[in-house]
Amino acid sequence: MRHKLYLQIYFAFLGGLILFALLAGLAWKTLSEGNEPARFKAGLSLLVSQSLPINESPELLQPRLQGLAKTFEVTLSLYNRDSKHVVSTGSPLPLPKSRHNWGHDHDRDNFSLRLDDGRWLVVSHQSGHFPMPLLVIVLLFAVLGIAAYPIAKRLTCRLEQLQTQVDAFGQGNLKARASITGKDEIAILAKRFNHTAERIEKLIEAQKHILSGASHELRSPLTRMRMAIELMQSDSIESSKTKLEADIAELDDLVDELLLASKLDAGSAGTQFEKIDLLALAAEVASIYDAEVSGDQISIMGDETMLRRLLRNLLQNAQRYAVEKQITVFVSDNSESATIKVCDDGPGIPEAERIDIFEPFYQPRIDGHSQGSIGLGLSLVRKIAMQHGGDVNYIDGQSGGACFEVTIKRGIYD
Repeated sequence: MRHKLYLQIYFAFLGGLILFALLAGLAWKTLSEGNEPARFKAGLSLLVSQSLPINESPELLQPRLQGLAKTFEVTLSLYNRDSKHVVSTGSPLPLPKSRHNWGHDHDRDNFSLRLDDGRWLVVSHQSGHFPMPLLVIVLLFAVLGIAAYPIAKRLTCRLEQLQTQVDAFGQGNLKARASITGKDEIAILAKRFNHTAERIEKLIEAQKHILSGASHELRSPLTRMRMAIELMQSDSIESSKTKLEADIAELDDLVDELLLASKLDAGSAGTQFEKIDLLALAAEVASIYDAEVSGDQISIMGDETMLRRLLRNLLQNAQRYAVEKQITVFVSDNSESATIKVCDDGPGIPEAERIDIFEPFYQPRIDGHSQGSIGLGLSLVRKIAMQHGGDVNYIDGQSGGACFEVTIKRGIYD
C-alpha cells in the first residue's frame, strides 16, 4: 500500500498541512516577541486596572470581577501590590512562583497578569473541557484529511486504469486501449499509449501477413527448382539451366520485395530526399517498358530509389495486363501535389476486387484467372506513396482498362 501513488499524494498533502501549521506557529511565536504583544499587554493591564479601581473595597470589586469572569468564562483572583489576596470569583488561585509581567504558570495551568497599578490578576479556565481553539484545529485537520483522500484517489485512478491496459497489452492483448478523459498530462499519456499500441499491432499483423504470404509464395519456385533438378536427366542442361535461373531470379525479386515491404512497415527504410525531375524520372523508367510518357515538368523532393521502384511496379503491373495499346504515363501537378497516372488497355479490375488490390500478396482474379504475380507490387506502391505524403488509387480508364493514380504531397517536401 505504501507504494500507491494516491497514498503518496495524500500523505504529502497531510505532511504539507502539518508543516504549514508548524511554520505558522513558529511565525506567530517569533512575531509575538516584538513590540505588538508588549503594547497589547500594557493596554490590557490598563483596561483591567480601570475596571477594578484600586481604591474600592473587596465588596465592590467582587461583582465587577464576577462580571469579567462570566463574560470570559474563567475564574479570576486579584492580588494587591504586596501579593496579598484581595478577592476571587471562586477558590483563590495562587500566584505563580516565577513572576513576570504576564505569562503562563505551567505548574498550575494558570495565567497571571501584572496590572498597570502593580496588582496581580490570576486567570484560570473554568471548565476542564478540551481547549476550544485546539479542538477547532483538530476538527479542521480531520475534515481536510478526510476530504483530501478521495481527491488524491481520483487523481490517480486514471493512472491505475492506464496501468491495467499497459499490463494487458504487455501480456499479449494487442487490442488493449486506454480510455481518454480530460486534457491533462494523463490524457496525453493515454493518447500516446493508444497510438503506440495501434502502431505495434499494425506492425505485428503486417509481419504475420508477410510471413504467411512469403511461406506460400516461396514454395512455388522451390518446387519448380526441385522438379528441374529431377528432370535434368531427361531435359537438356541448357534448358534446365534457363529454368533454374528464372526461378532464382523470381526468388531474388521476392526476397527483395519482402525486405522492402518489411522495412517500409517498420519505418526503417532509408530515405534520402533530393530534388528530382519527376517527368524525366518517369520517362527513364518507362523507356524500359516502351511506355508513352507525357505531362508537365515537375521538380519535387523525394527518394529517387523509392520513386523509381514505384514507377517500375506500376509499369510491370500495366505490362502484365496490357493487350494492344501502348502503356501511357501522365505526370501533372497542382499547388499541393504531384500526380503520376499509369494506364493500360487491359480488362481492368472487377469492382469486387478493388478494395483488396493494395493488400500484400493479394492476387486479383481477372476473367476468373489469377495473373501469376506474387501480389506485393501494388502494396509497395502504396507504402512508397504514403512515405512521400501521398497515396494511390485505382480508377477506370477512359476507354477501358485500368489506371493507377499516385499523388505526392508537394507542400510537405518543397
